[in-house]
This record gives sequence, C-alpha cells and structure tokens, in this order.
Amino acid sequence: MESQDRRQELKHNTITSDIRFYIRYYKRYEPFVLVFCGIEIILGALLPLFMIYLPKIAIDLVEQKAPVGHSLLVLGGFGTLSMLVCGVKKSVEAGKYNLYNTQRTNLMGMFFLKSLRLGYADQESGEIKKLYWKVYDAIWGGDWCSVSLMVNGTVNLCVNALSFLLYSTVLAYLSVPVFAVLLVLALINYGISMRHIRYEESLREKKAQAQKHFQCVENAMGNVYGAKDIRIYGMKDWMTGLRDQTLRELRKLAELSKKKDAFYERAGLVLSAARNLGAYAYLLYQTRAGSVSVGEFVLYFGAVTGFSGFVNSMMSSLAILRGAANGTDYIRAYLELPEENRKSGSRHIDRLTLPPEITFQHVGFSYKNTEEGDKTVFWDLNLTIHAGEKLALVGVNGAGKTTLVKLLCGMYEPDEGRILINGIDRNEFPREEWYQLFSIVFQETLILPFTVGENLAMDRVERVDEERAWTALEQAGLKETFQEQGIDMQSYMTKLMTEDGIELSGGQKQRFLLARALYKNAPVMVLDEPTAALDPIAESEVYDHYSQFSQEKTAVFISHRLASTKFSDRIIMMEDGGIVEMGTHEELMDAGSAYARMFEMQSSYYCEENRSG
Repeated sequence: MESQDRRQELKHNTITSDIRFYIRYYKRYEPFVLVFCGIEIILGALLPLFMIYLPKIAIDLVEQKAPVGHSLLVLGGFGTLSMLVCGVKKSVEAGKYNLYNTQRTNLMGMFFLKSLRLGYADQESGEIKKLYWKVYDAIWGGDWCSVSLMVNGTVNLCVNALSFLLYSTVLAYLSVPVFAVLLVLALINYGISMRHIRYEESLREKKAQAQKHFQCVENAMGNVYGAKDIRIYGMKDWMTGLRDQTLRELRKLAELSKKKDAFYERAGLVLSAARNLGAYAYLLYQTRAGSVSVGEFVLYFGAVTGFSGFVNSMMSSLAILRGAANGTDYIRAYLELPEENRKSGSRHIDRLTLPPEITFQHVGFSYKNTEEGDKTVFWDLNLTIHAGEKLALVGVNGAGKTTLVKLLCGMYEPDEGRILINGIDRNEFPREEWYQLFSIVFQETLILPFTVGENLAMDRVERVDEERAWTALEQAGLKETFQEQGIDMQSYMTKLMTEDGIELSGGQKQRFLLARALYKNAPVMVLDEPTAALDPIAESEVYDHYSQFSQEKTAVFISHRLASTKFSDRIIMMEDGGIVEMGTHEELMDAGSAYARMFEMQSSYYCEENRSG
C-alpha cells in the first residue's frame, strides 16, 4: 500500500518551466498551435509599429510637398498592408483558439485515461481525488481555465515584450540617455507591479477559502432536499448568520484588495506621468531646436506612449500567467503520479485450471493516512477459497468484508503476505489478466448514459452479444419487465443523453448489475452487498436465483444481512478485521455463537408471513 502512504505534495514550477511544458505538449499533439502562436506574436508586434509610423509617413509627405497621387499611393499601400496584417492576425487567432480548445478536450481525455492507469488505492485517496478535480477545473473551465490562460498569457507577454524591444530601438535613435532613463523608470514600474501581483497572490488563498465557505452555505440554503431539515430543525437563523459572516469576510478581503489596488495604481500613474511628461518636454525642446522633425516628433511621441503601455501589459500578462500557474502545477503533478504496472508478470490466466482456488497467506493490510492515522484492518489473515466453492462473508459494517474483496480482486496490494491462485503468487500474472477472473457487483451502482446492451457488455455496441445479454437479464429477473416496457438493447439508459432514457428503481439497478456480472461470465463471481436496495424477501430470492447461475464457479457473497448464507458451502464470520467463526450454516447455528445470534435476530425478516410488514 505504498500509494496510500504517499501524501501528495504539490511542486510549484516557475512560469518559464510551465511554458516549456505546454510547448512540449503542443509540439507533440498539435504543432500548429505553436505555429499560429508564433505568427500571432510577430504580427501582434508589427501592428503597433505600423500605427506609430503611419502618422510620420503622412506628415513627411506633406512637408515634402509630394504629389497627391504619390501620397495616396504610399498611404494606401501602407494602410492596405496594415489591414492585411490585421486580417491575417485575426484569422490566426481564430485558428489558434479552435485548435487549443480541441486539445483541451483531448487533454481531459488523457487525464481520464491516466486516472485508469493509477492504482485503485490512489483513486480512493482523498488527496488524489481533490487533485483530479483541480485538474478538471484547470482544463475544463472555459476561456478562463489555466490551459487557455497559459496560451493567451504567453502570447500576450511575448507580443508586448517584442513590441517593447522594437519601440526601444526607435527611442534609442532619439537619444540613448533618454532611452536609458525611460528604461530605468520602466523597471521601477515593473517592480511596483510585481509587488502588487505578490500582494494579490497573498490574498488569493484567503479569498478562495472565503468564497468556498460562502458557496457551501449558499448551496445548502438553495438545496430543495434540505428544505425539510431547515424548517424542522429551525436552521434559518443559523444559516443566515453563516451567510452574513462569510459575506463580511469577503467584503473585508475585497476592501483590502481595493485599497492596495488604489495605492499601486496611484504610484504607477505618478511614475508614468513623470516619465511621459519628461520625455514629451525633451521632444518639444528637440523639435524647437530643429534636431527633430515634426514627423519624427509624432513617431517618438507614439513610441514613448506605447513604451509605458507595453510595460503595463507585460505586468498584466505575468499576473495572468502566475494565476494560471497553479492550475498547471496540478496538471503536471497528476501526470507525474506513478502508474500501476498492469502488464508485469509472465504467466497467463488461461493456462490455469478454472475455476481457481485462491489463498490469502499471512496477509496484512492497513489504510494509511486516515483522519485517525494508520488504520490496520488485517494482521495475519489466512484464508483459502476453494475451487468452485460458494463462500459467504458476513459480519457487521466495518468488519473488513469489502476490504477483503478489494484485496481479492487486485484493487489493493497487501502490506505483507501473499495472495495465491492455484498456489501461484498473483503478482506473477499481468494485472489486466487478473481482472478478467472476476464478475463483481459492488455496492456502488454504475449506470452509464449509453444503451442497455453497452451497459451490460461494458463494450462498444457492435460487440454486444444480444442473445447472451437477454439471457443475463432473464437470470437477473429483468427480462420480462424490460419487454413489457418495450425496452430493447438499443434503448438508452438514464436521461442524460435522451429525454426518454430509462430510469431504473433502486432494486432494478441492483438486478441490472447482477445481469452485467452474469453477462461477463467470469470464473469467480463476487457480490459485495449488492441487494441493499431490496427488501429482505426479495434479497433472499435474488440470492437463490444467483446461486443457481454460479454453478461451476468460485463464488463469494458478502452481506451484513444473512440471506446469502443458507446456500453457501462455507460461511466466514468476520469481526474487527479477523475471522471469528467458520463453517456451514448448520455448524455455526449448532455452535450458538456470534453467527447464530445474528441469524436469529434477522430471521423474522425472512419469514414469508412478514412480507406485508
């Protein structure tokens, strides 16, 4: 259980490292995103340069008293070139937008597949579950998600940086000392902006926490299913107070942010005004002295104005990138999680004698890093499930029954000891082949918004064996119900895809999952309390039918109710992670211990005359 013992520590990468990560990703999966980004950066930097040169060219033509036709031709050509560049830039932006959004869909699919390659213990880890949903938000949050912001923020940063360099070249021709002063002032402005960004980041976690609290209260107050509890328990005043408290917290943080915003904004404005006024005064002086022409004055005037604007834009882009970096850190952390090696092992299941015998040999297992610390479930578990045996695991909730099943199925790995199949360590077999041994019905229901056939076969519709599917439904007691309601293999389940999708009751869902297990027809059948939604009489009937269809298979039935026990070859009574009793139903009843007491307490529920109760 190394995976459960590992706490997920988030590594914070630099913005440069995150940008390189996305460059590698798009280079592999969609290089045209990078091509479009490069074109957009070049054209985005050229357009502002065209805009400051156009007035200079027009004034120079007037001063030179150039012929009207020549002037119109030059200005028209320059304007046409500018519009062409602008049009190409817009087309490139649209193409880039479509491509990286397509890649967001592909990236989400990649993370879903990654989740399937992780060990099941990782999937149950609270930290990794949280990380998955943070990744989901980072990818699937629309135009404001981390993936989108990283692409656009990087392009904007590069556009402004390149424009800054081009404008610097223009200003250097005016005066190197003036350019040096402007550069120093720009760096000071950069420092002020970075302090502002860092302050906002220091508040971000507090804002997120306060917003989370507010949303929790808001969702609780707006939950129609909670309306009964709110009325019965008089929760209105309490919840209103919680709402007001979170709103005050949010307002306080907003006021702090607003005050700092105003301070840094005023500091930036003062610095920008001093820089621009100084530069404009120098330009006027040089123009009056005849060192700078009117056209050059307009050119340099535009360059000075744009120079400060690009610094501010670079700061905004950096702030966007820093905000998006957290989402990228989540993405990279999830990608770096170690995967389960499902293809290790050189032996093959199909060479074994089936149904198999499975042995737990001195198995120890603990849940790591729970709220109460490490929780040991098994110390020295020894158990053999014989080939073709019907074994019932019984006991109260928390006895360790489901944990044992997850160890049996390969979802968990023992901390110590071994699990053998026909005397061979299961780690000698590829994990994918091990999974093929089991038809399982867990407590949780998984009904997908696909067709009945796809849900039974858990495979593509063209690979569904309809005759086999109807047989499984008949064995589970659903065929007649489906046929009466006009449900066939092509009918869609749930209403997520279609309005007329099939909605099953709780008991029907359990029977449908039984049918899925019967369809797979694996050599080991496992039922982990699958009939919890059924009444005791119906539960007993299901187990009776299921017993008939598990002949010549190794079968394990789990329940804290005892409907599955009478037809079992052997019963294992579990308590606090250990086996306290073992034997047939008759042997355990004769012993008069824990099993007998539990059975006697529950037996009245299985009497036919109690059906009306």
